[in-house]
Amino acid sequence: MSEKKSASILRSACLCHGLNDMYWLIFPALLPLIQKEFALSYAQAGLLITSFIVTAGLGSVVTGYLGDRFGQRIIVSGGFLICSLALMLCARSSFYSELLLISLLLGAGASTFHPSTIALLMNLFSERRGRVLGIFMLSGWIGVAVMLAGVSYLAGRMLSWRQIVFILAWPGLIFAPFFFLSLGSSIKKERPQDKAGVKTRLSRDALSLLFVFFAANLLLALSLYGVYNFIPTFMVHAKDVVMERATRFYIFVTIGGMIGSFFGGKLVDRLSSLPVILMATIIIIPIILVLTLATSPIGLVLVLILFGICYGSVFPAQSVYLTNLVSTHSLGKTYGLFWCLSILVGAAAAGIIGLLADHLGLVSALQLSVIPVVLAAVLFIYLRARTSR
Repeated sequence: MSEKKSASILRSACLCHGLNDMYWLIFPALLPLIQKEFALSYAQAGLLITSFIVTAGLGSVVTGYLGDRFGQRIIVSGGFLICSLALMLCARSSFYSELLLISLLLGAGASTFHPSTIALLMNLFSERRGRVLGIFMLSGWIGVAVMLAGVSYLAGRMLSWRQIVFILAWPGLIFAPFFFLSLGSSIKKERPQDKAGVKTRLSRDALSLLFVFFAANLLLALSLYGVYNFIPTFMVHAKDVVMERATRFYIFVTIGGMIGSFFGGKLVDRLSSLPVILMATIIIIPIILVLTLATSPIGLVLVLILFGICYGSVFPAQSVYLTNLVSTHSLGKTYGLFWCLSILVGAAAAGIIGLLADHLGLVSALQLSVIPVVLAAVLFIYLRARTSR
């Protein structure tokens, strides 16, 4: 395939990534308005988000496999249509039970994107994979920023949450056929000689490396997601920031995530995957501790940007490592499983930090979150030693 065509497909994937990541924050961004209209308890409101996350996580395993089997463009395009349908139904919902079912449908649609699209890109690009994934991950952060700004603007124009959701439903209807047509017949077909040379089973050594890699990244996810979810709460209760401004601190993490995704991807091409992940893992330990101790606003901003850089730099390296370890013909289901487990651990992380905070205080809970990072660093050091041998 020509370099021009490959670049065109990457641009299409990035545009779609920005839209897909938007779906992940629709309920959190509009939850105060939804909670007020339906008179929901905090548990009911949280269940809307949890049901979406769990469905998106579990669905990733299924859609990753289906993408390998039937083609990524069919699965991803169908996912956008499902998300648009879910949001239109959400705008017309009358009861909480309807919203809960719709959140499951939205999660199922959103689950189609990451495993299939990353597998598609890794099959398409055999060189500079870190740079490609860095750009791809950057587009997701940009999508989140645009979505948050858009919701803030529309809410400021006194639109109801139903009107905002209905507006957000339409881009998926455009992106579904756009993504399908932009790929066309450009995806490389599996040739008999390629299939013959592909190992259908991982060797015992590769399987053990994969197991350790999964364990290390799940420990890392436990800390990263736990801290990330509690940033606004930490700002309010530990740093005396007013509630209206607390969520704005996510902006600085997003800025860092953009920087980390782009430059982290470039570092992967120069240093390989494991050194980049190990570097980010080790640096994140003092960053979390400094975050809990920083007092000046400027210091907090700088620490959050650094947190975002480490957070964002990990994802391109993870995907490239998996690509180099497993067959590209099974990458979709492998990454689907990895994505699923990461999401489920991320969903559990908030509950674990909350439980610790109830007994020890929020600051102590966040400080204790470095323990999984330390264990992850040990496993990454072990992996690097195994790989170097």
